[in-house]
Amino acid sequence: MERQANDFEKDRAREYRKKAVGSHDQNAPLFADRYEIYARDPYASAFTYGRKKLFERIFFLLEKNVPTDGEVLDVGCGTGYFLTLLGKFGYRAFGLEPAAAMRERARSANPDIEIADGEISRLPFADNRFDAVTAIEVFRYLHRRDIINGYRECLRVLKPGGVLIASLVNKYALDGFIFKYLLRLGREKFLDRPAINYCDFTTPRSVAKLFTREFGQSVETYSALLAPLRLAFIVNRNLGRSLARALEPLDEWLNKKKWHQPLAGHLLAVVKKFEQVQR
Repeated sequence: MERQANDFEKDRAREYRKKAVGSHDQNAPLFADRYEIYARDPYASAFTYGRKKLFERIFFLLEKNVPTDGEVLDVGCGTGYFLTLLGKFGYRAFGLEPAAAMRERARSANPDIEIADGEISRLPFADNRFDAVTAIEVFRYLHRRDIINGYRECLRVLKPGGVLIASLVNKYALDGFIFKYLLRLGREKFLDRPAINYCDFTTPRSVAKLFTREFGQSVETYSALLAPLRLAFIVNRNLGRSLARALEPLDEWLNKKKWHQPLAGHLLAVVKKFEQVQR
């Protein structure tokens, strides 16, 4: 029975990865267009505003924890937009991307940056190599088995004192995304309409417990994005743009409050490697 359960978990993890890589391979032009719009107007859509808040928070954390010329690995680098930003901020950037179409665009946009093919659960890099590892909207697509392996690999390639910064999906985010996702799962189960991707939901408390249990590491959590603004963009793009600009000071204030973290549109886990990782 234990072997059957283990095989089932492996198959599910493989299915999650296949869906995630396939959908991002297919949607590479869409992501490229979104980032072009982001560069012109970060308030243009729920996606661009969400990335604005996320990137601002990540660069704040990098500046706080990493030397200006430090080596940063961006896992799941997509079309390479964040790699370009890392270079502009003075970091020595490296990328990893399993979706071929995404990887091709990332290499074209960043010809001087090493961008490898591979998966987060088997990073093709040496131990203790990087000052920081970023994983933006990566762990959300993975099965729990790969999430743990992915965290282990990120910690492995970090130097002692290096930091992992990972964005995660809040289970109780105030945009109610979990209900939309459950509807997708219902359609897949009862109407034979496959979900494009699977999604892992978490909370600040459960992330902290996972790192303590699996790796003996502590974790700090941060938040970014006033989640209901996503709903405003769905109602009307101009409404969303106007509210995002008007409420940005409130957005910033809320995301400095611990109590708001489980409700935010983006949850960030920050782990400083301070000891030998358990294996």
